[in-house]
Amino acid sequence: MVADLSSDGRERKTIRLRPGGAESPARQTGAPGAGQQPPPAADAAREAAERRRRAALAKEVRLTRAEPAARLGGGGLLQVNLNWSARAEADVDLCALAEFTDGTLQVVQALGDAFGRLDAWPYIALDHDDRSGASADGETLRVNLDHHHLFRRLLFFTYLYEGSVSFRELGASVTVSGTAGTFRILLDDAPATAAGCAVALTESDGTGLTVRREVRWFDGHPELGFHQLVDQAYGFGLSWTRMDKPPRLG
Repeated sequence: MVADLSSDGRERKTIRLRPGGAESPARQTGAPGAGQQPPPAADAAREAAERRRRAALAKEVRLTRAEPAARLGGGGLLQVNLNWSARAEADVDLCALAEFTDGTLQVVQALGDAFGRLDAWPYIALDHDDRSGASADGETLRVNLDHHHLFRRLLFFTYLYEGSVSFRELGASVTVSGTAGTFRILLDDAPATAAGCAVALTESDGTGLTVRREVRWFDGHPELGFHQLVDQAYGFGLSWTRMDKPPRLG
């Protein structure tokens, strides 16, 4: 199988709230909305994302070196979200390498428009490609665990496709959410030369999936691309070809 490879290669995103805060609406003394201007759509989206983030933080468990694993169970939806600072103005990609029980291999990523599908094979889908970190919700991979029996293992990894910053400046984090809970993995210990990271590995335990924190950093290589380095380290065995994304617009 041939998959696509880049030739190059969030601690959470900073969200600015409007003066006075955004958690409590101002008291209204007249008709609803009287004398008030609706917030810009971008501000409203960021405020909604911040509320969701705070709600998730209240229930999440951190996967650490000391306690790296948790059980996800079977059924429902698995979500893996990558977030990083918009101030970095970097294009960071979230990807998944999948091995199925029949031996089939698949990569899901923005490069090559391999966004996948949630309602059909490979039952993994990437929501969009955030080229700058400006998206309030970052990038999210979703896995349909109603088909968990088809998966042998899933490796989630991220790499810096474009940008002059180092990975340690991105303030990146990954949140893994499933029916069993929400688990957060901080990417705050990158070596200065890191080009990307194998973040988490999920594997079948017969009745569902387990997730294990990896946080395994990879430097750039003069001959091998980042995808090849990750593949070789985990023994997937894909064949890779180089390609680039189209130029950014604007």
